[in-house]
Amino acid sequence: MSILDQINAWANERGLLNIEWDKTAHASFIAEELSEFLRAKNGNEEMDALCDIIVFAANAMRIRGYDPNVAMEETLKEINSRTGAFNPATGKWEKFKTPEAMALWYAADYDKAKIK
Repeated sequence: MSILDQINAWANERGLLNIEWDKTAHASFIAEELSEFLRAKNGNEEMDALCDIIVFAANAMRIRGYDPNVAMEETLKEINSRTGAFNPATGKWEKFKTPEAMALWYAADYDKAKIK
């Protein structure tokens, strides 16, 4: 069983997947954890906040009717289809945006992740 499936089982056991979808409430849960991450005083506190963000995000996907495993597979296909390089000046990985590079980009198909 994947980690995301274990998160789903945990949330299901506690009735957390039967709540009504409220985009603002779910965003506030994630924002609260992000705030905890920014206030963290050490690596363990940072990890706690980051892991909680993943739990809230996975539960939100389920509540919206998507399988988080499939959604993440689609996201990874999209990310992996892009080429680029780390730019030290911006501190970011930047996608190559040449027509040749963009022609290879995959767009995540989240319809595949919808729970039927």
